[in-house]
Amino acid sequence: MQPPVRRARPSRGRHGAGGSMSEFSPYEIAFLCGGPARVAQTALLALYEQRRVRVSRGTHRVNVVRREPDDPLQAAVLEQVPGTGMLLGPLLEAVAGSPEVRAVADDLIADDLLHTGFRGALRPTKEGKALRRGFAQGPGTGDVARLAALGPEGVQDAKMREVLSTDDPKPLRLPKEAGGGYRDLDSSSLSDTQYGTGG
Repeated sequence: MQPPVRRARPSRGRHGAGGSMSEFSPYEIAFLCGGPARVAQTALLALYEQRRVRVSRGTHRVNVVRREPDDPLQAAVLEQVPGTGMLLGPLLEAVAGSPEVRAVADDLIADDLLHTGFRGALRPTKEGKALRRGFAQGPGTGDVARLAALGPEGVQDAKMREVLSTDDPKPLRLPKEAGGGYRDLDSSSLSDTQYGTGG
C-alpha cells in the first residue's frame, strides 16, 4: 500500500462558521460530517462516477474496471479489491481504517477542527461543528459533494443511494437434506440434452 500523500498547504487557521467549502476537500468534509466510513464511501462513489469500479445493486459486490486512482484515498479503495471483487461492507470498513483516512483526520486535527474525545474517539471541535452545520445547509453540487456533506440520503443517483444506505445482503443458503446433501439440485425443468449432446 502506498504511503498517504500529505497535501502541502498553509494552515487554514480558525474559520468559525464562515469557512468556505472550496477550502476543504470532499474527504475532509466527509470526515467532519460523517467520520471515517463516510470518507471511504466518498472515495468509492468518486471511482464509481468515473467508471473505474462497478457496484452491484443486488449483491453489493464491488469490481474494479480500471485501477487508475486520482488520489491516495481512491488508491486505498482500489488496493483492497481483488480481481474477483469484494463485498461493499468489508471494503468500506477496511478503507475507513486505512492510513489514508487517518491522514485526512490528521489534517483536520492540525487545523483545530477535530480533537480526541472520550475513549480516544475523534470528535469535531466547536469550530468543526459550526463548519459541519454550514456544509449541511449548502452541500454543493454533484453526488460526491452531497454524499460527503449529507451522507447516502443526499446522493441523487437512486442506485448508489440505495446501495450506500443498506447493509450487504446475507448470502443465500440452500436447504440441506438429512443426509448432508443439498435438496432440489436436480429439479431443474431444463432438458438434460439442452446444453450437450445427451450422450
